[in-house]
Amino acid sequence: MMRNLPNIFTHPLKVLRQTPWALSSALPPRIDPSLSIEEENSPYYEPAYFYPARIGEVLNDRYQIATKLGHGSRSTVWLARDLHQWRWSNERYVALKINSNNTHARKVAGSIELEVLRHITRAKRQHEGWQFVRKLLDSFSVQGISGSHVCLVSEPLRESLAKYCQRWQGGVMPPEIFKIILQEILQAIDYLHTECHIIHTDLKPDNIMIRLEDRGLLSQDALDEFENPLPQKHCNDGRIIYLSRKGYGRLKDIIGLIEVIDFDLAVQGDIPQDGCIQAEVYRAPEVILDKGYTYSADIWSLGVMLWDFLEGRTLFEAVDPRIIEDYDGETHLAYITSLLGPAPKDFVGQGKRTSMFYTAAGILKREDLVPSSFNFESTLSKFDGEEKRMFINFVKRMIKWRPEERSTAKELLQDPWLHNDYPQI
Repeated sequence: MMRNLPNIFTHPLKVLRQTPWALSSALPPRIDPSLSIEEENSPYYEPAYFYPARIGEVLNDRYQIATKLGHGSRSTVWLARDLHQWRWSNERYVALKINSNNTHARKVAGSIELEVLRHITRAKRQHEGWQFVRKLLDSFSVQGISGSHVCLVSEPLRESLAKYCQRWQGGVMPPEIFKIILQEILQAIDYLHTECHIIHTDLKPDNIMIRLEDRGLLSQDALDEFENPLPQKHCNDGRIIYLSRKGYGRLKDIIGLIEVIDFDLAVQGDIPQDGCIQAEVYRAPEVILDKGYTYSADIWSLGVMLWDFLEGRTLFEAVDPRIIEDYDGETHLAYITSLLGPAPKDFVGQGKRTSMFYTAAGILKREDLVPSSFNFESTLSKFDGEEKRMFINFVKRMIKWRPEERSTAKELLQDPWLHNDYPQI
């Protein structure tokens, strides 16, 4: 008898919550099924292992997918309505990351990211850097064709710092603005390193996001998709591949608040670590040689990244896979040698891959690859005079052969270059 009672009696509060939108009656344009788009272009994409999410679908009896925000190499990200709001409340939107499950390793990695985010979210909130890292609002699993998918719920963000830079003339952020953002990044890294004991291992411009200045943009995005859906690709097996909405248009206000995101490759920092990490162009020399790494690998990546934001190009363009066809570790080490001088012999003598690049005497095998005019001064065009000198001194604290000689995030926060535009008290 009980099972026939109306839902109002079995779930009395549910009738007071917001209800799912009906499916849109608007007909989206169709994309040629023979074209590969979005996540299909990922080297890790296999249809059976990516969850076939659909706009309008309600997951975990709570989150209704409203539009697509983007995708990673092993995930898709969606804007979703949180239906656990009172009917009289404003709409609440969340970002929903649905991980793929294409190998046992990635299943483990999805679980690791969940655990890392839980740890980051509940660690010391009083630390100033806590507000500048991604926090977890909720998590659950959803069943797909080939098993369950880990789903992570977070606050929606506006865009990556890489895209944010493009809003400035020449794709270069004014130093006086970037110095404030860089302090936020350093606070975030200090929080991860000292409070969470986490090495990010994949710091790059796409993994630092700018917060939304106006949450009303989320409702606008959802309504746009409902009334004027973007073109869709309908596959023969019934899957739909959606296009991601490309940002929220012009900035209404410059708030410049960031969050460091993507912890699916993060590792514990208080135990020995080795292996291949980091995007190639931001890869530290100890990682190239596979001699183990620690927190300072993140500091190297950050130092190299500064050229992206302040010069509009990567520091090691000669090995950037976005510019050349294939990454080459030998060329990378040659350019690092030109920048820093020959590597210390005791440093190169401990790597599992050292023999690929160095002789038994610790000499680079291909010294002919070392450019003659590649140095800190020659790579900087946006600075001059005292500002240039101070900036070089700053980055030299991060870009060093020996990991133990690199400054910590906490130490870098005190560097004069970060504060030289402010009045002295």
